[in-house]
Amino acid sequence: MFHQGRRYKQYSNEQLIAAYQKTEDKAVVGMLYKRYSHKVLGLCLNYLKNVQDAEDAVMEIFIHLTEELKKHDIEKFEPWLFFVCRNFCLKKLRKTLGKKNEDISEIQEDIFVESGAEKDHNKEEERLEALSDAVDRLKEDQKRCIVLFYFEKKSYKEIELQTDYSIKEIKSHLQNGKRNLKNLLIV
Repeated sequence: MFHQGRRYKQYSNEQLIAAYQKTEDKAVVGMLYKRYSHKVLGLCLNYLKNVQDAEDAVMEIFIHLTEELKKHDIEKFEPWLFFVCRNFCLKKLRKTLGKKNEDISEIQEDIFVESGAEKDHNKEEERLEALSDAVDRLKEDQKRCIVLFYFEKKSYKEIELQTDYSIKEIKSHLQNGKRNLKNLLIV
């Protein structure tokens, strides 16, 4: 396995995914973990606001990847991983919020009234979930540019270097992606 891990070090993300889909060798996921665990931890920490919860989430996400990588045809791993992490954290936050609400309602069921802050939080959760679903439904090139520009805060030049798109194509994908997102979110 150590020899395999060394060999995989030279693979691109897409080659790693293809190798995993063919062999289901856990060393492949280990290599992805080495490459991305710090980014996943940062993202989870941003959502969960607790180091221990974020570290636990990182482990759960990479365990989850062992199944997800077999199911999906992934063209660009990093943006896909970003969405998997975000969705995982949002689900965890909803579950935690649901438990807190259940505990409170068991204690004072007839007195409990949802506060304005909780209503705002729930609306924000719904808005983020709707946005996530809408971004997932975009064409792949639009989704990729939207994720890189708005979520990862990359400049046009950085996107151009990371993708095969020209600046003109990037602007077009962003413009069309924003328009399509607006249409998807209105419906």
